[in-house]
Amino acid sequence: MPPSRSRSVRVPGLRSLRWLLVAGLSLFGCNPGTTPGFPTPDFQAPLDTPFPMRAGDLALVAQAGQFLYLSVQSIGLDSRCPPGSTCDEPGFVELFLELETAESQGATRFQVPPNGNAVATFQGFEIRVLEAQPPGSGSRIPPTDYIFLMTVSLR
Repeated sequence: MPPSRSRSVRVPGLRSLRWLLVAGLSLFGCNPGTTPGFPTPDFQAPLDTPFPMRAGDLALVAQAGQFLYLSVQSIGLDSRCPPGSTCDEPGFVELFLELETAESQGATRFQVPPNGNAVATFQGFEIRVLEAQPPGSGSRIPPTDYIFLMTVSLR
């Protein structure tokens, strides 16, 4: 007796229905707090509220249909005077951010003084670095050790 074969029954439109379901799940996936077509952020921060960022972080600040993605791309020169030292110049730490809104992409460079309070604007947003930690040091600080306390507001 020959081995039996299972027969599949084709239901018209079932394959199309399956693809529509997959496409619908992709479009309306379970990814809260993101904007379609943009990467998934590490965290979302509200406007006018301080939040910390580290090298490599991707943050999303959104309110009422307006959004700004911020990414710490690199930390440059750190010439801040170490605590307890006397320096002719207070120095600064360089912070390079990549920024993106629905309309455009860009980058900005901050020179953050020891007391913080460096400001930049981009597409109607004001980005403010309130503080850079750790404080200046006589030795090299690894980029992953820096934490920048920031706020974003609408101009």
